[in-house]
Amino acid sequence: MMKKTLSLLLAAAMLLAALSACGAGGEDVELIESPEPSAEAEATPEASPEASPEASAEPAHDWQALLASRDADEVMMTVDGSDVTWDEFFYWLYVNVDSFEASYGQMDYSTELTEGMTYADYMKTLSEQYAVAYHSLNVQAAAEGYALTDEDRESLDEAVRQTIVNNCGEDGTEEDFEEFLAGQMLTRRVFDFVNETTLLNQRVWIDRYGAAGELYPEADAISWGEGQGYVTVKHILVLTQDEEGNALDDAAKEEKLAQAEGLLEQLRPLSGSEEVVELFDELMQENSEDPGLASYPNGYCYTPGTMYAEFEDAAAALGEYEVSDIVESTSGYHIILRLPLSKDDILFNYGYNLQYVAAQMDFGELVNGWAADAEVVYEPAYEELDIAGMLQ
Repeated sequence: MMKKTLSLLLAAAMLLAALSACGAGGEDVELIESPEPSAEAEATPEASPEASPEASAEPAHDWQALLASRDADEVMMTVDGSDVTWDEFFYWLYVNVDSFEASYGQMDYSTELTEGMTYADYMKTLSEQYAVAYHSLNVQAAAEGYALTDEDRESLDEAVRQTIVNNCGEDGTEEDFEEFLAGQMLTRRVFDFVNETTLLNQRVWIDRYGAAGELYPEADAISWGEGQGYVTVKHILVLTQDEEGNALDDAAKEEKLAQAEGLLEQLRPLSGSEEVVELFDELMQENSEDPGLASYPNGYCYTPGTMYAEFEDAAAALGEYEVSDIVESTSGYHIILRLPLSKDDILFNYGYNLQYVAAQMDFGELVNGWAADAEVVYEPAYEELDIAGMLQ
């Protein structure tokens, strides 16, 4: 046996996704959402194949026969001492291959993807990464004292019950449900494990950060935002374009410039003091022609490369509560107010507040670290797996 450490990113917000209702054949089942490997993971390819226009619509693999080719209980590897059995590893392989072929079609998996890595190698390691992500989360969360609550388990039981009803009818039995799951290459054991782990992931998040990230320290959130280069501003925009986006004539632009200068003169005496905010808000609401004002009434919190270059340069030169001179862009004349970062600022590129996004990033580092530090011990059965042969 050999030991190895893998690095991957466990999605910070895995969701419990009950199987959706479907027809008798079960083709429309929506399976549990899975974690995605990070760009640093060893299996991540440097290039992707082009979709094959000649790919057959017929099933390429006898998945049921492949699953049955080994004992479901056979251990493929252990992750921090937790067994990854054949039925679980096979499920991850099935999900990854099925998703891959939906995009690129059927192929010869013995083909080299990158130097020293075939498509079969990639699928094998990718599936391994999913197993490591789920098991390391289970083991390390328990080691740190996190556990599902009675309410969590009741919610899970209810979700499973509803899943049985949706897919097997009101009179559906456990046997019916297990038969249904088998059509999705899932044993009941794997189905329960993945859903319980997904819910445990949510429990760690809530206990550590709060449902909306409100437990994450404000100072840490602001420090993270500053490190990312976030800037918070409000601005008054006086447009120099008509409704179709055409530039106004020179006379009209002169009138607009005079309007902007009049507004700036009112703000100058208060520039650099917190008292400027109230007046700026009043003038902004009465005069700004920014089409985004209704969506971002508390200003814009952005990183470099988001706004007009002249806008960003002017904002970067301001201290907190300072007001800019008039800044001209292709849209019009801007008067910018620089504000301090706040945990409640809505990040322009995320749509969530700074504290929540910073907490999510911290959570991602936490679970990524658990996976990266996991001790993975491979059994001979895993080392001997011929994925290319299985998928030919």
